[in-house]
Amino acid sequence: PDFWEMMLHHLVTCCLVLFSFGLNYLRVGSLVLLLHGITDIFINLSKALVDTSNTRLIVASYFALVVSYVWFRILVFPISIMWSVWVESIPEAARGQGKIVSWSFMNFGLFTIFLLHMYWFGMIIKIGTYYRQTGQARDLQSNLSSMDFGDKKRS
Repeated sequence: PDFWEMMLHHLVTCCLVLFSFGLNYLRVGSLVLLLHGITDIFINLSKALVDTSNTRLIVASYFALVVSYVWFRILVFPISIMWSVWVESIPEAARGQGKIVSWSFMNFGLFTIFLLHMYWFGMIIKIGTYYRQTGQARDLQSNLSSMDFGDKKRS
């Protein structure tokens, strides 16, 4: 259901990593990959456990996901990476004529990814709210196997 958001996220992330290595912003690309990689462990763990019957593991993986997501993608990402590229790299970008274009693209890409992080964090909270209200653990975004398609008539 969130195909276009994921497509945009992966496209921008790949461009950022490629540009960061091509323009010698190695720390930026490496940290973007590191922060996403750490959080992806808990995202995939939660997706794997959501269809099991072990409620304790589901809840533990959900809280680990929320904590890691908030720490790495909502706090560390903008405070460390975005601040460094946006503010601390201005003297470096001002030195070269073509560097200001790459500086602008890096900031645009990082801000786009951050907006997507905020969107998905809202979805993560929505999943937790759904579980609290119904007692059913479900991946609201991609768990199509549990949907009832029997009621719809085919034309």
